[in-house]
Amino acid sequence: MAMDTDTDTERGGGREDPIELTALRTLGLGFDLTNDFRLRFAKRFPDGRRLVELGGGGGDEGEGDTRDVVVNGNVTLRDVPVSIGCDKGDRIRFRSDVLEFSQMSELLNQKSSVQGKVPSGYFNALFDLSGAWLDDAKNTKHLAFDGYFISLYNLHLRASPLVLRDEVRKAVPPKWDPVLLAKFIKTFGTHIIVEISVGGQDVVCVKQSHSSTMPSSELKLHLEDLGDFLFSDGRNLSPLHRKTREGKAKVPEVFSKILQSNNLQLSSYSATSAKDGITVMCSKRGGDAFLSNHSKWLQTVPISPEAILFKFIPITCLLTGVPGNGYLSHAINLYLRYKPDPEDLQYFLEFQVPRQWAPAFNEFTLGPQRRKAYYPSLQFRFLGPKLQVNTIQVSSCEKPVVGLRLYLEGKKCNRLAIHVQHLSSVPSMLASSTSSELAKWHGSENSGSGFLEPVQWKSYARVCTSPVKHNPDWFQRVSSDGVFIVTGAQLITKGNWGEENAPSPPPLHPSPSAVF
Repeated sequence: MAMDTDTDTERGGGREDPIELTALRTLGLGFDLTNDFRLRFAKRFPDGRRLVELGGGGGDEGEGDTRDVVVNGNVTLRDVPVSIGCDKGDRIRFRSDVLEFSQMSELLNQKSSVQGKVPSGYFNALFDLSGAWLDDAKNTKHLAFDGYFISLYNLHLRASPLVLRDEVRKAVPPKWDPVLLAKFIKTFGTHIIVEISVGGQDVVCVKQSHSSTMPSSELKLHLEDLGDFLFSDGRNLSPLHRKTREGKAKVPEVFSKILQSNNLQLSSYSATSAKDGITVMCSKRGGDAFLSNHSKWLQTVPISPEAILFKFIPITCLLTGVPGNGYLSHAINLYLRYKPDPEDLQYFLEFQVPRQWAPAFNEFTLGPQRRKAYYPSLQFRFLGPKLQVNTIQVSSCEKPVVGLRLYLEGKKCNRLAIHVQHLSSVPSMLASSTSSELAKWHGSENSGSGFLEPVQWKSYARVCTSPVKHNPDWFQRVSSDGVFIVTGAQLITKGNWGEENAPSPPPLHPSPSAVF
């Protein structure tokens, strides 16, 4: 593919390739949805090939019949595969409603043909979010935006059905293999790009925290006033002119901060008011983003456009019938939900194996026993029922413990026990480091009296709340940069454990183990 223009103006803002050609070559590439929607983040084969096949024979990439396409008025793209369509764009102003976090995420996902409410990298970039889904959602009350979206032309794949190249299909691991799954996601991404709109966008966003008491209707009104003022280059009244019936100004101070002249010369800027619990963000893509005048910026969009809208299809939708596709789909869903660093993805997936409880249910002693086991017991009132305490050491067989629970065992559910939840297998990153010879039980017997919480019982005075940690002396047996992991737990009842020379009723306390 090549490109001709009718002007000497250099396109692409100093890019190695013009934006028109780059956008064309990006169709059919992979993409990691956790990234901002930028062409530079697309994933291709090392030789530049697409991840999907567009046909056989002809063209410089063996992508079937080709033809020339004119875009942006005077730019001719040579040898464009017929399986790639080109449509004229449009110019729209879109005002969103004031929405909750998940609703706004779903709205922007729908614009990119992505299902679900998992925030994308574009969503996080637009609203200046951290990317930690649960934290962002917890700290955000409402979101809204008002913007102009200028699409000069749209490029899209017309081939149906899309077919991935054999190299991609063969890279799918047939079983749960964190190393290969992480490599696949880092190499090919999570989705395939099927449509790109090229042009520019000028957007004003509002983020409201839970500390703000402003109604949604009022927030929307302030945002629309600000948008009208910015997009009319000041011809409309500033939002600062809005007053109440009593003649008092009612506009939050953050809307005056955003209009300061030193902000308007930046491609993106924001202002926050802790008092009002509101953050306003303005950003441009495409054109001369440093122009504060909206009308002048519009004139520069055809000269220096950018990709402003991507549409995707999940890569797993094109792997139907491939062994291991279910594992890959699960790994991608976990990656998009929790967004670990790509370099840590392998280790993140190592811990996403099924979890089990120890002891297992079939290990419980439910039926009659020839030899009755003895358990220490607690009696909370005179002649009342006794609560037995299972003091057996519960081990996960060197597998990392990820959860604990108190459980009532026995036919009468009168035996208190501690259970541990552990991974069903040892992560490969730990497999070569664990050893039963290094396992050490360590309890809270030597905890100070400050950890003994008084309990209003006549027979039992204290419960131990001391945290159980590894013994630093254990590092003498292993490397100093090692770590210890919990692989077991135990409940213990003890008597005469209190102040010196002063016997006390038996406290109840847990005692977990740690192993390197």
